[in-house]
Amino acid sequence: MRRIVIKAQDLVSVRLRDDLYTIGQLSRPCARFFDISSPDGVWGEVDLNQVRPLFCVFVATGPLRNLVVETLRTGAVQASTRSVESKWIKSHLNFDGGFPFRGGDLIDIGTEGKIGTTLAPILKEDLALPQDRELIETYELTHMWSDEDLGDRLRRYFDTGINRDDLKFEVFPGLWDDRAKLRPLTRRLPIPLR
Repeated sequence: MRRIVIKAQDLVSVRLRDDLYTIGQLSRPCARFFDISSPDGVWGEVDLNQVRPLFCVFVATGPLRNLVVETLRTGAVQASTRSVESKWIKSHLNFDGGFPFRGGDLIDIGTEGKIGTTLAPILKEDLALPQDRELIETYELTHMWSDEDLGDRLRRYFDTGINRDDLKFEVFPGLWDDRAKLRPLTRRLPIPLR
């Protein structure tokens, strides 16, 4: 098995299963994924500026290697020129027992992604339902993603059209009411909560 070296700004072909591949674009500290898939991981001429982004999340390159089958350096796939997402939700630690995170603040890490989440300015404190539903559904949590989390989320999107972070079921209880219909949930949640 050959080792794939992944660097910031790389475009990568991601294998989700034998008949499902997608493209990711790395932009440290994040990876952005797009509404594009292939049954064989063969990519022709693709301009990612013309493809709808699905989401951008914090991910370490180590675990990401488990999904990446190749870096796309041929020039046929054009990278998106969009800046890194600047607005994120930083969840609060929950000291009341139960799930370790509850609620959060909307923060801004800047379009270069160079401001750490602990130093980022807060745009809106204590996001709450129902008044902040749109913000909570729109922006991603700052929690890191593993390869299994990403694989689950991307497979579910390409199979069902549902594109969301299951961790929000616990961080913002009451956000969605379809938990039972979606079971089993993604590995983003620990086993008893799936």
